[in-house]
Amino acid sequence: MFKRLYKTIWQQRRANGWIFAELLIVAGVLWVLTDIFLVDYRTYTAPLGYDITNTYRFKLATLPPKSPEYIVPEEVFTSQTEDLLKLMQQIRLEPDVEEVCATYYSCPYSFGNSWHGIRPVDGDTTLSTERAFQVRRVTPEYFTVFRVKDKNGRQIVPQNETGHVGIVISHEMEEAFYKNGSGKGRRVILSNNDREIPVMDVCRNVRPSDYEKSDPCFYEIMESDNLIKNVDQFGAASAELCVRMKQEKSPVEMNLFLERMGERLKVNNLYVNGYISLKAQRKDYLRYPENEIKMKVALIVASYRRGFRFPENEIKMKVALIVFVLVNVFFGIIGTFWIRTQKRRGEIGLQITMGSTRWGVFRYMNLEGLVLLLFTLPFVVLFAATLIYLDIPDMYRLPMTPWRLLVTFGITYLILAAMICLGISFPARKAMEVSPAEALHYE
Repeated sequence: MFKRLYKTIWQQRRANGWIFAELLIVAGVLWVLTDIFLVDYRTYTAPLGYDITNTYRFKLATLPPKSPEYIVPEEVFTSQTEDLLKLMQQIRLEPDVEEVCATYYSCPYSFGNSWHGIRPVDGDTTLSTERAFQVRRVTPEYFTVFRVKDKNGRQIVPQNETGHVGIVISHEMEEAFYKNGSGKGRRVILSNNDREIPVMDVCRNVRPSDYEKSDPCFYEIMESDNLIKNVDQFGAASAELCVRMKQEKSPVEMNLFLERMGERLKVNNLYVNGYISLKAQRKDYLRYPENEIKMKVALIVASYRRGFRFPENEIKMKVALIVFVLVNVFFGIIGTFWIRTQKRRGEIGLQITMGSTRWGVFRYMNLEGLVLLLFTLPFVVLFAATLIYLDIPDMYRLPMTPWRLLVTFGITYLILAAMICLGISFPARKAMEVSPAEALHYE
């Protein structure tokens, strides 16, 4: 069977050569697009490490001196930290509120980007000497507001029985610093600080957004002196006040909630100036800049850049591009094999006349197209190996493993095989209905 297939393909090598070239180009492009889609999909579906359901960020501000309600400094007898804590408590006492926390440049989807050096006291310092790590400055309630769990899925309590607080590191940082050992209870030192800080817990890996991979990071817990230091440094109005409601609220319901609180949203000169839901903030964070239009080719190149952050609109453009290419491939491949099979009506009819079964002829025609596709595999593998050698595919978010290659090549060739069979099936069925006299006339 295969010897006959090979001889048939070789005898028609002139026509098959152009089809082979088309299949080769299409298979290479389709593999690239499949790889892009797989990386995005795997990244998007990975756990974020937090939950923003029913959460809101209350925007803070201070009254200007010209405001009628402004209180002169001489009449203010509390610190900024005390005002912030009192405001949080007043919000927390509302029946609709589950919990409130404060962060500095650490709220999810807030473009917060604080970095700090850190090294383990009794662990592997190889990684810590080469880079800084993202730090999220949060009050202890943060882990309740955003449902941040430890690596075993339990609630995080970032303080010990004596009431002292420390830091919470991610599971990736634990693996980097302590290999296969546990990081909980160990001690670390922050850069520019000789004081040893305890590791209170280890949380699950945290991703900055839906299209970025997780990296080693840690949470600096703001409480007591540490909270005072951060408030004095950044100001109470710069704090991100994050609130989890017990139930989801519409914009109208949230506005009514704020109106009902009234003066309780103000402490001295510090007050709540508005709010945004974390879902809306996520949408803003992922939105592609409207004033920046990239060409489709540049989009593919950008998607392969290491560590590139994918705005949501760019992902939509990328999906649209993949669909556009697939539609063109669909009609191109089907049309090519449709015409090729149509031209061989006489040959197919003659085989039926000479005693071949319809199923045998049908299977033979499909095998011929699939074998032609199979001949492209070594060249596409060489093409993929060249791209990998040049470090072009995104191997930062998803390592180039045998599993990844198997999936991408499998999807690519399954799609092309389905298109080839579809392009052969319909005209081949029609050709089988040709009468013996007409078949001999074609021959």
